[in-house]
Amino acid sequence: MNVIIGAGISGLSAGQALDGDFVILEKSDAAGGLSGQYRANGFAFDYGGHYFHFLDKPKIKAHVEMFQLFREFRRDSKVFLLGRFIPYSLQYHLAYLPALLRRPILAEILAGSIRNGENLEEFLLASFGQRFCRLFFIPYLQKFYGRPLSRLIPGMDKGSIPVPRLEEVLAGSRGRRRFSEGYNPVFYYPAHSLQGFIDSYSRGVRDRIRFHERVIRIEPGSKKVLTDAGEYHYENLISTMPLKELLKIISPSPPFPRQQLQHISTLVVNAVLAQRRRRFHWLYLPEKRFPFYRAGYYPAAGPVAVYLEKTIGSGAPLDAPQLFRELSYTLRRTGMIANENEILFYDLKKIPVSYVVFDRNWPRLVPAVLSHLRRQQIHSIGRYGSWNYSSMADDILMARETAGRINRA
Repeated sequence: MNVIIGAGISGLSAGQALDGDFVILEKSDAAGGLSGQYRANGFAFDYGGHYFHFLDKPKIKAHVEMFQLFREFRRDSKVFLLGRFIPYSLQYHLAYLPALLRRPILAEILAGSIRNGENLEEFLLASFGQRFCRLFFIPYLQKFYGRPLSRLIPGMDKGSIPVPRLEEVLAGSRGRRRFSEGYNPVFYYPAHSLQGFIDSYSRGVRDRIRFHERVIRIEPGSKKVLTDAGEYHYENLISTMPLKELLKIISPSPPFPRQQLQHISTLVVNAVLAQRRRRFHWLYLPEKRFPFYRAGYYPAAGPVAVYLEKTIGSGAPLDAPQLFRELSYTLRRTGMIANENEILFYDLKKIPVSYVVFDRNWPRLVPAVLSHLRRQQIHSIGRYGSWNYSSMADDILMARETAGRINRA
C-alpha cells in the first residue's frame, strides 16, 4: 500500500493518478487544504489570492476542467504608489509616474547591463537601477520577506520579477498603455466556486481519505507511518506537508539542519464589503504606511469579498481591534470603501507556512534533502513539500508525475 500525507491539491492529484491501494491521511475535517475554502459567519473565503495559471500546461487545464469549468481572467493588477494606481508591471508603465521621477528612473534602467548579482538586492539594483528599486522593489519585497534582500538569492521567483525588456520600458515611458507581463498575465478560477471544484476533484478518492488523522511519526526503516489514530505500513510515502515539518517527525532524524529551512508566515484578513468600488483584481502596496503588502478582490460571484495579506512572525499574537483599524485604513486610502461602515464582516486567518525563503542555504540543502528522502521511498511534493515556489498547476503536474514514477516502479 502507498500512503499520502495531506488531502490538498497535491495529495488529491497524486491519489487520482496512483495505481493500486493507497490511503490519504488528512489532519483536518475537509479536503482542499490551502487550495480550498473555509466558512465564517455564513460566508465562504479562500486562503488569500490563490489562482490557477496554466501557461504551457494545457494538459493540466484539460484535466481540472473535467471536474468543473474555469473562467478566464485577463489580469488587471496594479501598484498603489504616490496616491495613484499604476498598472503592473511598474517598469513597463513609467508614464504613470511624475516626470521628475520618470526621467532618472528611465535613464538608470536603460544604462543597466549586468543581469546578475551575489544576492537579490544586487540583482535588482543591476537590472532596474537604484531609484526604481528604492521606489518599489526594495520596500515591497522587504515588507513581503521581512528581512534584508541581501540575504536572499536571485532567480528563484519563477518569473514574478521579470527582467526589463528595454523596448517595452521605452514604450511604456512615452505614453499610458496597458501591458501584461510576468508568469500570470492570464489566470483562471472555477466558474462556480473553489470549494465546489475541490469537492468534485476529491470525489473519486474520497473513500481513501482518513480525516482527523495527524501524522506524528514516520519510521523509514520499518516503512511505517504512525498517526494519532493508528499506524500504516507503506511501500511508498508521498508527503505534501511542509518539508521542515516532515523532517521533524522522521525517526531517526535525517542528517540535515532543518532549522536552516526558512519561510514566512502570512496573515490573511478576509472581508465582505457592501459594494465594489474598484475594478482591479489585486493591488501591490509597497509604501510603509500600509501594513499589508497586497489587497485584492476574490473573483467568485456573490458577495463582494476581499483579502488583505501581511507577513507576520510565526508566533505573533493577533490583535483583532488593531487589525480592523489597519484593514479600514488600507481599504479607505485605496478607495475600496468610502467609510468603515461598508465593511460588513471580516475574519482573520493565519497561515503558518505560506512562502519559502530562498536564502544561501536553499540550493545547498533542499535538493540534497529531497534526494535523500526519495532514496527511502519518501516523495515530498507540492509547494511546501518540495520547499519551492510553485503554482497549483505546477503542484498538480508534480503530483501526477510522482505517481507515474511510482506506478512504473
